[in-house]
Amino acid sequence: GTGAIGASLVRALYLNKIPFTILVRDKKRKLDLLTRGISYRLKDITHVELAGDEVRTVGEAKKYDYIFMGMKTPNLRASAATAKKHLTKNGKIILLQNGLPEGAITGYKSEQIISGIVGYNTQLMNDGSYFQSNPGHLILGVTAPTVLAEELKTALEPHQPVLLTHNPVGFRWNKLAINSVINGLGAVTGLALGPLFARRDARRAAITLIQEAAAVMKALRIEEGIVPGAISVYKLAGFPKFLQHLIIYILGRKYAKIRTSMLQDIDKGVKTEVDEIHGAIVAAATKAGIAVPLTSQIVARVHALETGKTKPNVDALQSFFGR
Repeated sequence: GTGAIGASLVRALYLNKIPFTILVRDKKRKLDLLTRGISYRLKDITHVELAGDEVRTVGEAKKYDYIFMGMKTPNLRASAATAKKHLTKNGKIILLQNGLPEGAITGYKSEQIISGIVGYNTQLMNDGSYFQSNPGHLILGVTAPTVLAEELKTALEPHQPVLLTHNPVGFRWNKLAINSVINGLGAVTGLALGPLFARRDARRAAITLIQEAAAVMKALRIEEGIVPGAISVYKLAGFPKFLQHLIIYILGRKYAKIRTSMLQDIDKGVKTEVDEIHGAIVAAATKAGIAVPLTSQIVARVHALETGKTKPNVDALQSFFGR
């Protein structure tokens, strides 16, 4: 995948002088990358000039020890089937998707898959560059200390901090729950996070979504892993109301200008990841016998946005609670 998350890893590998190859599906994208390179901004701007061997179409791919899967979850299954053909004997793929992507692929042994949880926000800007709004870790799930884990950590740090964990599921659910708040509400209202969480009704909806996700996590007996810089979903769900509102308001102020990836997809008229984010919570809740009415409403409303039956509107916030 050659999107924002892929670009963040290219930046780290480039700065560390680690050889890498970007795999693309079509020649047009390859030409664009070779012509323009990749511009990435965290604190400073890094411009990565790409040579011919560093960008290949899938048909030109060789064998690789590690393949980072940076595409969106709806495209993961087909991409994983392609990637398998290009792994070395002991090669591994690293899943970087939102939601619970491990269940979206088949044909791999468990030891061939590394869960990668991205603990930072990166987005494509209007000028074609990428912007990372906050420093953060890439969290890698490992079953035991291995040479592999240390190789990946060394290849990416210090430009991309890496946290190794034996509990990737716990970190996945921490991020999934927080994503279910930020992405869904941004999409249905059309608001960036600052104006969104300045509204009391939006914060009320956010609190409800967090509490629904926490209830599912408890039913599944998830041992929560807290993404560095984030907050415990369990704790947030149980805080007094005034403190919940304050935390969410501060979150909005901190990332005031961020338009969520789901809202950006609606803007572009492309399919969102609502089924992989909110839908994953609904599916898990159904199996656990837990009701998640607001999360289910978000899924239905975003589907309506995808089909053009409705448009983002702040009035949706009132309809969530029957007023």
